[in-house]
Amino acid sequence: MRTIWRHSVAISIGSLIGLLLLLVTYLAYLDGGTAGSFIHFYYIPIVFASYFLGDVGGIVTSFAAALLAALLPLEDGVRQSWEDILIRGVLFYFIGLMTARLFAKLEERREDAASLVEVSRSVNASLRVTEVLRTITEAAVKITAAKASAIRLLNRKRDELTAAASYGLSLDYLAKGPVRVAESPVDQEALAGHPVSVLDITKDPRIRYREEARAEGLVSLLTLPLRRGSDTFGVLRVYSAQRHQWSGRELRLLQAFADHAAIAIHNARLHEDLRRSYWETVNALARAIEAKDPHTLGHSERATDYALQLGRALNLGADRMETLRFAATLHDIGKIGLSDRSLSRLGHLDVNDEVLVRMHPLIGITILQPIEFLAPVLEAVRYHHEQWDGNGYPEGLAGDKIPILARMLAVANHYDNLRTGSPGRPGVSEQEAAQSLRRAAGKELDPELVPVFLRTIGREASPRAVATY
Repeated sequence: MRTIWRHSVAISIGSLIGLLLLLVTYLAYLDGGTAGSFIHFYYIPIVFASYFLGDVGGIVTSFAAALLAALLPLEDGVRQSWEDILIRGVLFYFIGLMTARLFAKLEERREDAASLVEVSRSVNASLRVTEVLRTITEAAVKITAAKASAIRLLNRKRDELTAAASYGLSLDYLAKGPVRVAESPVDQEALAGHPVSVLDITKDPRIRYREEARAEGLVSLLTLPLRRGSDTFGVLRVYSAQRHQWSGRELRLLQAFADHAAIAIHNARLHEDLRRSYWETVNALARAIEAKDPHTLGHSERATDYALQLGRALNLGADRMETLRFAATLHDIGKIGLSDRSLSRLGHLDVNDEVLVRMHPLIGITILQPIEFLAPVLEAVRYHHEQWDGNGYPEGLAGDKIPILARMLAVANHYDNLRTGSPGRPGVSEQEAAQSLRRAAGKELDPELVPVFLRTIGREASPRAVATY
């Protein structure tokens, strides 16, 4: 369908160019032939055809213009000489060809710029290095019409290049074996900061996995360094399915992609360092709260582990898994406002203590609200004590009105409380905890999450499909 549409457009443009040529010829004839000013208007359809129809369109239109101009008389009705016709034909041909080449070059630059903008947008929009590197490898293949692309990062301790992202390569090829720098002259040169082109990797002795490359259908290879300043920490590889000599344009564009990949990796590492610092701070804060009640020490870590197991079973995305991780670690942070007696739950709690216990989710979000990066966890912290039947707190939400992460956290929290017990109630076995969860399903807990959780921890049989949340 798209091919038919393109042919229709080309025919329409060709028809319009033909009409323009006839119109220019008529006007030039009225203006006195080749001695008049309208003879120069032949450049308009030539440029028009060169822009829309490329080399072939520009050349055909140039010849057509030269033939039509040859029919025009000189002034006073004198016929043109063959020399004049030949010179004009050559001039029209040259104008058509050069205009088409210039427009093609401009289109290449536009495509290159668009590709770089897309990659830059990806780098700036995501701090997840895997997503950015995947975009770069895909763009490298599409822009250069290559077969495949891969990014490998240097493991300095092992002196190996490990796969970080790829596009167009099979899992079998990626798992062919380690790429040791000491055994790869091509990678040694690339890591020294120089692009390396290999015309046929199935025959080049510098390539170790020649048979695997042949089986994969790879022929030519271009390897470029990933560098930031003087530090080179990986390579971008682009593979062609035929013997291919990489052009200067492709080299410039692919090196720009490699530089973007280097920026993405650097930014992602900084981001990960920052997130790690956040996580360590958050974990220390949770431990400080639990230290007030040694009986619950480690509860947040265990609840986090259970919640993440459930999240993986439900195929949560990376962002939501991270939100669940922080929410599970911090779900009891509001207990910092409770007295030691309230925390230990020894004896009967008076009304004030009972109110504070039920208020701890709200106290928790009040503590977390000023921390901008923790904004996504507030819902789960606020509602993790709500119950499926609506008898929970602090707002008495029921069913699907309770956010999914809060429902997941409730299951994990409930299970760990059963297993570890409290000062007045000893913990129960795994089997007893599983039975208690089944009884709570549809009352306190989400009836769909409980069996998924029990299968995850190995306490439920008959697996079934799990929805993606």
